Amino acid sequence: MSSKQPKKGDALDVPSPTNTNSNKRKQNKKRKRSATKTAGDDHDTKSNNRTDWSSGSYPYPTDYNDHFETPQRAYADIYPLLRYCLQKDKKSNSEEAIIYDPYFCTGTAATLMEQTFKSNKDKSPLPCPTRIHHKKADFYVDVKQNKFPQYDILVTNPPYSSNHKERCLDFAVNQLKRNGRPFFLLMPNYVSTKEYWRKITQNIQVVFIAPSTSHPYEYNHPEGTGHEKSPFESVWFCGVSGNEDMKALKDAFIKFHSKHTSTPIPRWAESLQGLIQVGGVSGEKRKNPRQRKKMRLLAMQKSGAGGPPPSSAQLTNTALPSSGQKKDGKPKKKFDRRKQNSAKKAKKKRLNSGNDM
Repeated sequence: MSSKQPKKGDALDVPSPTNTNSNKRKQNKKRKRSATKTAGDDHDTKSNNRTDWSSGSYPYPTDYNDHFETPQRAYADIYPLLRYCLQKDKKSNSEEAIIYDPYFCTGTAATLMEQTFKSNKDKSPLPCPTRIHHKKADFYVDVKQNKFPQYDILVTNPPYSSNHKERCLDFAVNQLKRNGRPFFLLMPNYVSTKEYWRKITQNIQVVFIAPSTSHPYEYNHPEGTGHEKSPFESVWFCGVSGNEDMKALKDAFIKFHSKHTSTPIPRWAESLQGLIQVGGVSGEKRKNPRQRKKMRLLAMQKSGAGGPPPSSAQLTNTALPSSGQKKDGKPKKKFDRRKQNSAKKAKKKRLNSGNDM
């Protein structure tokens, strides 16, 4: 609150009676804008009106569509890789390892990871005590102020909206290159085809872990709402050091799942081409939002009104009308720029000849 008082003769800023309503509207707009901002926040995330799950209690802007919990089976799929990395890096059985998950939804991620570790304690335990750092804090502010923990492994499912994926990936790769800290990021499979993925992950060893084709990862929202099936497949993007023995890493992965996993073994790939070959991602270029919307509508029309929602395979295989074809199948009349220009010149010529007469 300011202690400055108006001096005698100073003009007071009092709205005139005719502009009272417009000034109130402006003030309301300012209040709304300021309510969505957080001190020190420099990331652009749109807030959503559906906030029954107390998103207002978060010290940063949130998005309804980002709050989908990672399933426990996803952690079980990468468990042998986490164990391998800890076994390689830790020198003493008494030395504590820190696993860092910076994106907090309802805190379930830490619980599910701990349950995964406990379920493997008897058959294939971790080589050292482990603590999961998973708190409700603004990750980007912590990075800017250098307040994030000195962790051993980064394991997280970053928000998919805005540019969170790129920023998380950039942080993870920098920490791997500078401090040798491995990362495991659960992201949409199409990220592997993006240019930013290729640029950021240059000169590091990367492994993709995709769920089995019959058991894709499914996510739950705190409200119990959302799609019954995920509109895209998720894949673990795993970064290890540049001189990692990939054969030993793969052998540990396959040996564990062959011995201890009752469900089909997750798919392994070490490159984009390898991920395409195992069916973890399509080799085709991802269509833009408008094209994807058309594909959904066409798939719904094909399945019939009242039928089940179209699957991702239906959407992928549905053909869109070509650019030279109308919706009814008739050929589209091509636009000829040369004919238009010649018609304009002829018209101009006729007008000039009429003026000369």
